[in-house]
Amino acid sequence: MVMESYRDYMFILSPPAEIAAQVKKFKLASERLIGDFEGLHSKALITLKNLHRQKPFFTEPLLEQIEKELSLIEPFVLQLNGFAHFLPTDYTTIYAAIKSTPEMEDWFKRLRKCLEEKKAVPHITIARQITDLQAKKLWPKFKNRPWDDEFEVDRLTILYRETFGGSKHWQPFREIRFKGNPVLNKWVDKKKEAKPDKFIDLDQTSLF
Repeated sequence: MVMESYRDYMFILSPPAEIAAQVKKFKLASERLIGDFEGLHSKALITLKNLHRQKPFFTEPLLEQIEKELSLIEPFVLQLNGFAHFLPTDYTTIYAAIKSTPEMEDWFKRLRKCLEEKKAVPHITIARQITDLQAKKLWPKFKNRPWDDEFEVDRLTILYRETFGGSKHWQPFREIRFKGNPVLNKWVDKKKEAKPDKFIDLDQTSLF
């Protein structure tokens, strides 16, 4: 008897290469201080939704319907605003924070409505599910560390992997471009306006 095929799906927003490279450097600097941790080698992303153990013949037509709704949303400029962490229990997660503004909250609200997802804090994970002892060592290094930057998000990516057997690595399934009216994005005209090019001293991440 052949086991019925099941897939897991993940909906994400991906920052540009320069942001991803900086996140990687923060992860590696964290490893030097606290050792290995979950997600050390994972890519920088903002996770919006996870679907587990789905039947492709049923789920994938629904994803096509979602694509039509998502494509009506406009691109948006997200602003990084330092670091934060989720309240610790036995484990905690340290992440790069996305600045909350009325415009940002509204944009994510529309995304969540399309995905039928509950409200969650958008973030880019640095160190996931680290122990209380690791957090006590690592969090002071991020607590007052500034990181002010911004990047435009113009698409949503859907990844997939086989639930049972096969590779546990996520594979691209579909990319959905945001094609809505960019005038609705109130931050577009402010992006990099009258500001010199700025850079982050990447070597600083080794000086924790």
